[in-house]
Amino acid sequence: MGSYENIVKIEEMRRKLEEKDFLTAQKVLDTIEVNKIKNMSDLSLMAEVYMENERYEEAEELLLKIYGKVKTRKTLYQLIQVSIKRNNILEAERYLSEYQIIAPKDISKYIFRYKIDKAKEEPYVKLIEILKTLKSYEYMEQWAYELAKVYHKAGMPEKCVDECSELILWFGEGPYVEKAKMLRTYYSGETGREEIMEELRLKKEIVNILTTEEEEESDEIEDNSLREAFLEEDIEYKLSSQEALEEDGRDELMEQTDSEVAEQEVEDTIYQLLQEEDMDEDDKELSRMSEELGINPEKIFGNFLHVQSIKKQLVRSLEQIMEESTKNVYILITGTVGSGKTTLAKDIAVFLNKTGKLKTSKLAKIHADKLNLMDIMAKKERLKNYCLVVENASELNRNTIEGLLELSNELQGEIAIVFEDNKINLNKLFRECPKLMDLFKNRIHLPQYTQEDLMGFAYACLRQQDYCLEIKAEGILQNNIARIAKQSEPHRHLEQIYNLMQSAMNAADIRTGLQSSDMGSRSVHLEDFIIEP
Repeated sequence: MGSYENIVKIEEMRRKLEEKDFLTAQKVLDTIEVNKIKNMSDLSLMAEVYMENERYEEAEELLLKIYGKVKTRKTLYQLIQVSIKRNNILEAERYLSEYQIIAPKDISKYIFRYKIDKAKEEPYVKLIEILKTLKSYEYMEQWAYELAKVYHKAGMPEKCVDECSELILWFGEGPYVEKAKMLRTYYSGETGREEIMEELRLKKEIVNILTTEEEEESDEIEDNSLREAFLEEDIEYKLSSQEALEEDGRDELMEQTDSEVAEQEVEDTIYQLLQEEDMDEDDKELSRMSEELGINPEKIFGNFLHVQSIKKQLVRSLEQIMEESTKNVYILITGTVGSGKTTLAKDIAVFLNKTGKLKTSKLAKIHADKLNLMDIMAKKERLKNYCLVVENASELNRNTIEGLLELSNELQGEIAIVFEDNKINLNKLFRECPKLMDLFKNRIHLPQYTQEDLMGFAYACLRQQDYCLEIKAEGILQNNIARIAKQSEPHRHLEQIYNLMQSAMNAADIRTGLQSSDMGSRSVHLEDFIIEP
């Protein structure tokens, strides 16, 4: 591509970015050979486009390239943003330390500090102090409401009401003012249940929980159903009250177990909506799936959802899998040895079974070399309702591929096929057999894990076994994981972390007694980590 053509495309991309047409800007960027662009300003623009389209890995790659040559304040600012978005807290901390040196008076450091500490699940009291410090420098609508919300979650109603009232007084109108009004109304009792439920419905529209006209129509139907349910409750209540009055005059008492139920309904709804505000779009989609399908995707895929790039790819794949037009499921999982490809395949098999896509959650794993020597069609009945995982799939020969395609046609809706390999090898396979590209549209790449990602795997391991980590043990866990990351090969990291956590959980069981009936109270303490991985 000539330099003039690049200039034209970059200017078009800049214009679309200014118009906030991020999708079109990304389409333009995808036609540019980024590795041939040398201008730092142009690279920064491209990084911004990647960020707006939530392609954070590519954004970070460009920003690091820029920062390696020109250590500007803007680039460092963007690196902090990307690190937080990717939940790479260690990197975010490092970049923030550098940023505070070159921009000591910029109040953005408090916003970054808050986001980082929130991601680390620091105590509410610490989050409150950060937001109060930010408020003392500049009073901003968004962060004033965030402070009110944290007061609410911390169980400090008076502080919450005061913060909401001050926000309403200063700003008068706007989305955060409306949210503050709703939150204040809940505590002050200024209006009744119906008014609060109406406020909640309006708030849902404000935060744009529903994103399509079809979903909005669904919500309206659901809201009408809610009103009808309340009406039915009132009718039933009046009838039962009349009967009770005729029997023994207990009408007043029943009006009071109804008031308490209504109050609890409102409180639960408030809490749910405040939680939803903290979700990104992928979290919201997982929550929607959970309600619609009656399963919990976060429970199934809990090992991987803390890695932002995996979560995004996984959600996109699950959406495609659940489309009505999808009969057989084809999934591509790429990554290095030891990155968890087979573990993810097992989770996918469980998901397919729980959603009715397959009648079992059984997994059949075979190396491509061995599959090349088999008559796959002869195994048709045995593979029915299995998730077939092909390891080193790039080594499949043409005859075996044709056999797999024939098998999938024979078992319409009764098989899932997963290819495992690294990106380079599979790209070669697709060039040799283009028809596979059309089939394997669901693709999930497991990246090189950061130390922060590895910490996430450790926590996920504990959560799935219903353990919690004692605060004092966090430091030694971090040290153990840092040692694993530094001293062993990357392909052994996950294995060693799981071994470490299993040893710690076993030690905790021995310490507390294996017959403990309160399984939810099991916790891993400092002394449980004395066993080396």
